[in-house]
Amino acid sequence: MHKISEFQTVVLAAGRGSRLPDVGGVVCKCLLPVGPYPVLWYSLNLLERVGFQETMILVLDEDKSSILSALEKCPLKIKYELIAIPAEEDWGTANSLMHISSRITTDLIIISGDIITNIDLNEVLNLYRKHDAALATLFFNNGPEEWIELPGLKTKVKPDRDLVCIDEETGRLVFTASASDFEENVTIPRLIVKKFRSINMYSRLLDAHVYVMKNWIINYMVDMNKFTSIKGELVPHIVKKQLSRPKNFVEKKGTSEKNVEIDKDIFDYAHVSGYESKIRQMSSYNDHRLGHKGAYYGDSLLCYAHIPDKNTFGMRVNTLSAFYLANSKILSKWEEVTRMPLTERLHPNSQVSTKQIDDGSTVGDKSIVSERTSIKSSFIGSNCIIENKVRITNSILMNNVTIKEGCVLQDCVVYTGATIEPGCSLQYCLVGPHHVVTSKTSGNHQLLAETTDNMITLG
Repeated sequence: MHKISEFQTVVLAAGRGSRLPDVGGVVCKCLLPVGPYPVLWYSLNLLERVGFQETMILVLDEDKSSILSALEKCPLKIKYELIAIPAEEDWGTANSLMHISSRITTDLIIISGDIITNIDLNEVLNLYRKHDAALATLFFNNGPEEWIELPGLKTKVKPDRDLVCIDEETGRLVFTASASDFEENVTIPRLIVKKFRSINMYSRLLDAHVYVMKNWIINYMVDMNKFTSIKGELVPHIVKKQLSRPKNFVEKKGTSEKNVEIDKDIFDYAHVSGYESKIRQMSSYNDHRLGHKGAYYGDSLLCYAHIPDKNTFGMRVNTLSAFYLANSKILSKWEEVTRMPLTERLHPNSQVSTKQIDDGSTVGDKSIVSERTSIKSSFIGSNCIIENKVRITNSILMNNVTIKEGCVLQDCVVYTGATIEPGCSLQYCLVGPHHVVTSKTSGNHQLLAETTDNMITLG
């Protein structure tokens, strides 16, 4: 495997998953199981497939040991270093990135720790390289969100939507914002319409949270010290700034939050080196056909968006529906996504006595599945105990779960350490961590969980 020294990579895995039900308690989002491995493994696999040999992973300090333990059980060649973010700090993704700024010496690839995709990351890297961009982003165009009936209480959740404008001719990313920022009408800056002739606006793209950016952006973030979120603040700021022009000396005045005189703006960080500027002037290349403006309209700050075709599999496991849908699809997409065979669908340290387990199911390390038990399209975590005469269909059992004799589970999610006593029949239910479901309980679309300081029950 060749080594890519052009970029450093950072995987963001310090999120708690604010869009997931709080019933999950203290389980960190990146360790949620998707098929036989935690979701974080798929982000590392994505980097490994394209040739990266090492990466940094940003995690919460309190999660570091559990994440390290989980990754040690996964098939990985890439070397990873877990860098702890103080749990007591209410940091956003930009704050976390600034925390490691002194360690970033090259251009940077940032990947969310909840992405699962079959894309070749080189498609994004080559777009970045081709145009010597300041920023390249990845969006999935999966069409309308796939409807799936979810376990738990029936609620109507309005999905967050992003508004993204891309110039059809050049691929430039020229506008991005959250749809929630607008009440009725969306106002696009006049300069965008004047400068670019064919703009497509999208409202159903999925932001993959994959960003390729110049090293100078990190320096700019640190010096300005005003960004909290990469997606919500930094990226829209850079996209907007590419449409403006550098300030002259008279216009540069004032002080920053650090009370330091401002004598630089973003263009002082983003300057094009002399050779590159001369090459552009001498070249006949132009990224647009009409108009008298030269290549890139003379801009030195360039932002691009890559949208693979609709056949690309891409999702982020950041909601209950995405978590549930990912598990329903992962085995059928396994080799396409991971580029490796699934050789241990039933972990060699597990004890599976039943023959009624289909090819759409997996069983984790040291789990025990008794005879006369039926398991279909379900994922059983590590250290689980499933007794006789149990039927489990389309369900997800996390680690250390006990299902006692005669239970029937259909389309359920059972969190870590829960116990379901004999004779229960549950359909579309969420069972919280360490909760005990009493014998012969019948439930349909119910939330069965404790209420603690770490958990807020839904509804």
